Amino acid sequence: IVICERCADCLREMDLYVWDLEAGGDRVVKKNDHAMDDMRYFVTGVLAGSAGFAACVPERKISNDDMATIVETNDEWIRTRTGISNRHFADKETNLSLGMEAAEKALEMAGISKEEIGVVIWATITPDNIVPSQACMLQKELGLPGTVFAFFICAACTGFLYAVHTARSLLCSMPEKKYALVVASEVLSRVTNFADRNTCVLFGDGAGAAVITLDENSRYAFDCGAEGNTEVLYCPKYYHDTNPFAENLPEPAEQFVSMQGRAVYSFAVQALSGSIQRVAEKVGGYPDCYVCHQANARILQAAAKQLKEPMEKFFLNIGEYGNTSAASIAIALDDCVRSGSVKRGQTMMLSGFGGG
Repeated sequence: IVICERCADCLREMDLYVWDLEAGGDRVVKKNDHAMDDMRYFVTGVLAGSAGFAACVPERKISNDDMATIVETNDEWIRTRTGISNRHFADKETNLSLGMEAAEKALEMAGISKEEIGVVIWATITPDNIVPSQACMLQKELGLPGTVFAFFICAACTGFLYAVHTARSLLCSMPEKKYALVVASEVLSRVTNFADRNTCVLFGDGAGAAVITLDENSRYAFDCGAEGNTEVLYCPKYYHDTNPFAENLPEPAEQFVSMQGRAVYSFAVQALSGSIQRVAEKVGGYPDCYVCHQANARILQAAAKQLKEPMEKFFLNIGEYGNTSAASIAIALDDCVRSGSVKRGQTMMLSGFGGG
């Protein structure tokens, strides 16, 4: 095992195992027998492995033909430009109910008890409420321990990846917590402008969840970035301002997603291919399978071409669900594994891009 210099310094201070970096990590320089159980938390490359995962979408399926009844469009126009045939819209379901069902299924697949969950992170841009957070509401509804580290994050279509990486970081820093529950859930129909045919055909509702634990036998690398551009992709949040001391109260904003399609396409292709290439350089090669944010089939096709990677390695399920923002990668991951598109022992890279 080869560890970075920074981690080696920590190990020396704690009198744990230290490998000789110049010898390629093959020789132990210092050893303390009682430290074996703690060693794994300080080794670089520890993967945030998934012990269980699941997805949940609303019962009601909306086809392209259904969308053509409310805006001027048709099935061929939507499919050829986006790859989308259907999407699911919530009716009686809520953000919490979708995420909770996915979380319960993920826990069942992982085969662990609720008492073993130490961290809960919920990724969404369409929460049912601000306080308590979706993560805290999940703790209550599932009966998770009151000692869980629970919060929600807003990172749009990259939300699931940000949550997984954050969960891994927390597990590494808190060795007493063995498992993290990551949930990504969206009800984008709440913020969709159904009078705009260019955007309303793209989005869908759904949720995915994963039980995360540390796996010292797997490689791990992470790459991220930010670009706050409200002109390309934007969704305002309006709070009714009742401040009696405010001199200039803001005008109510329409809480709809607005998007410049061509600008998003150009940004996404470059961001996706660039990030994949940087991670591939870190781990020494490209993976067997890609599970990317399902925004538009054309974006993934263009990125694959730019990377000179076969499109067959890129998992696609956008045709059934549309763009579900934070939930997109989580749903695709569940579909990819359950469909047999990736086999045990193969390598996988997850990649997202979106608002911000």
